[in-house]
Amino acid sequence: MNHGYEASLVKRVVNQLVASIVNGEYKDNVLPPQVILSKKHGVSRTIMREALSVLISRRMLDVRPKTGTRIRPASEWLIIDAEVAEWRLRALPEPDCMRRLIHFRSLVDPPAAELAATRANRHQRIGINAAFQRLVHASPSEDLQSQAEDALLTTIIDASGDEILRQMGSVVRVGLRAMKASLRVQPHALARVSESQLSDYGRVVRAIDTADGGGARLAMWQVLGRASMWVEEPV
Repeated sequence: MNHGYEASLVKRVVNQLVASIVNGEYKDNVLPPQVILSKKHGVSRTIMREALSVLISRRMLDVRPKTGTRIRPASEWLIIDAEVAEWRLRALPEPDCMRRLIHFRSLVDPPAAELAATRANRHQRIGINAAFQRLVHASPSEDLQSQAEDALLTTIIDASGDEILRQMGSVVRVGLRAMKASLRVQPHALARVSESQLSDYGRVVRAIDTADGGGARLAMWQVLGRASMWVEEPV
């Protein structure tokens, strides 16, 4: 059997399984054993195993010993694939793509900051403050600063309690890493932007700490305004 035919079979079975899941055809949200599914869909167990692996990787299914293959709540399904997004950005790091990424980030970070201000519990607020302090005291190394910034943004998005924003945020983070690696940035300009952004991040954190949702959103918009200065035409 050639690879292309196998891939088309897997895709067909994936679509059929998704339709059955969405239509609520499986009792107690548990899928039948693979041997039964293979017979039902007229494919080999190898094809069925690959199709199930696709749904597992997209967080639609959960496989556990003794409980079989269970359907996860729809709110946990992976609607955006960060790995694929990173591959595309690595392959096509053109400035237009990067500018679209900044726009995409505007759909994630400001609303996440606002939600974090109103939803974060005491433990999460402590975590956000700790992540900010790590950014403040991060080594001048660009890699270490980027890691600290990623950690702060991830902590804020997690505190928003919004699964869609969390998944979108993961795409934003890998995109930003690809952007910084592929675009030409003036070192001195980057230092000035970083210092200004640090002040903006401080306002975000303080607004979250005081449950000021509007203030957190506005301060995060200021962070994004400075982030747009990263993108330059390649030499």
